[in-house]
Amino acid sequence: MANLNTTTMTNLNLKPHIIVYVCIHFVMPCAVAIGIIGNLLSILVFARREMIKFCVSIFTIVLALSDILLLTTSLFNIILPDFLGESMSDISAFWCHFHGYFDLLFAALSGYSVVFISVERWFSVWKPFDKAKYVTFKTTIITVVSYITISLITFSWFPLILEYSPENTKSGERCQLKLLIIYKIFGTLSVIFTYIVPFIFLGILNTLIVYRLRARQQTSIQRSMTSSSSTNVDPTLGSASTRKRQRQRNTDRNITFMLIAVAIAFMVMSFPFQIYWFYMQIRKLTTPDPVLFTLTQTFRYLNCCCNFFLYSATSSLFRRELREIFQCSNSSVNQKKDNNILQGGPVSRTRTTSSPPTYSTNMNDAKGERKKLLTISAPVTTTTIENVNLSVTPTGPTNGHVVTFKT
Repeated sequence: MANLNTTTMTNLNLKPHIIVYVCIHFVMPCAVAIGIIGNLLSILVFARREMIKFCVSIFTIVLALSDILLLTTSLFNIILPDFLGESMSDISAFWCHFHGYFDLLFAALSGYSVVFISVERWFSVWKPFDKAKYVTFKTTIITVVSYITISLITFSWFPLILEYSPENTKSGERCQLKLLIIYKIFGTLSVIFTYIVPFIFLGILNTLIVYRLRARQQTSIQRSMTSSSSTNVDPTLGSASTRKRQRQRNTDRNITFMLIAVAIAFMVMSFPFQIYWFYMQIRKLTTPDPVLFTLTQTFRYLNCCCNFFLYSATSSLFRRELREIFQCSNSSVNQKKDNNILQGGPVSRTRTTSSPPTYSTNMNDAKGERKKLLTISAPVTTTTIENVNLSVTPTGPTNGHVVTFKT
C-alpha cells in the first residue's frame, strides 16, 4: 500500500529533489504540528454545549481524532525515516506489520466521517421534518461504532502479508511482502473502500445539497419580493416566532456551508493520491516517483490540518465558541493571578490589620444592643404589684351587668 511504497522509496539511493526536500523537511512537519493543535481546538469547540446539541458535532469530533492519528502516523512513515536515514519498518517488527494498517484505518475513518457529515446535512436540507426521526444521538453513536468496527475488520489482512526478518543486515529488506497476489487484490479493494467509495458519495450528496440550497435561495428571494410588494401585511405579526425560525435557519445554513467546504477540501486534496496509486497499479510500477509520491502524500496531510481553518473561515458560530474558550482561559488565568496577589505576604497582612472584617463589628454591636435591651427591661419585669384593690361597683346597667375595677 501507500506506506509500503514509502518504505521502498526511503531506502533508494536517489538524489534529493528540491520539492521532496521542502515537502518532507518543512511542509509536512508544519502540517503535523498545526494539524494536531488545530484538531484539538476543534474537538474543544464541538464538545461545548452550544455545539454538541447538533448530532453532526459527534462526526466532526471523530473526524478530528482520526486526522490527529493519521498525522501522527505520518511521522513514523515519512518524516522520521527521512531524518533517521532508515525506515521505521526495518527498525521495529510491530511497525513492519502495522504501518500500512494504521494508515488505511485512520484514512478510512476520516473519509467516512466526512461522508456521514454530508448524509446528516442531506437530511437537514432535503428532509428537515424527517431528520428528527432518523438522525438522533442514538443513531449517530451506532453509526460511528459501526463504521469504526467495519474499518478495523476490513484492513486486518494487511499485517498478515508482511514478514519481518531481523537477521537480514541489508537496509530496507528486513520488512518484505510474502503474499504479493493478496496484496494486489486486497490492496485494490481497500483503496476503493477507503477513497473511491467516499469520493463518489461525497460528490453525489454535496451536489444535491448545493442544488437544494440554491433552490431555497431563489424561493426566498421571490417570497421577499412578494411580501414587500403587498401593503396589507402587518410586519409585526408573529415577529417573535419568525425571528426564532430565521435564527435557526441561519445557524443550520451556516453549519451546512462549513461542512460542504470540509467535504470539498477532502475530495480535492485526497483525489491526487487515489489517481496516482491506480496509475502505479496499472503501469505495474514497484518504485514510485519521489516527486509525485511526496506531493500526493503532502496533499493528504494538508487536508488533515486545514479543517480547523475551514471551520473558522466559514462558520460564525464556530468562531464565537472558539473566542469564548480563549476568554474563559484568560479569565481563569487572571483569577489565579488575583488569588496569588491576595495570598501574597505584606498585602494580605496590611489588609487584615487596618480594616477588620465588617461582620465581626456588626456581631459585637448586636451583642451590645441586646445587653442594653435586657438591662432596660429588667426593672420593669421584676416590679411587684402592691396595694391593688379590686372592687366591683356597678355604674349602670349595660346588658344587665356592669363591672369596674379600681386600683
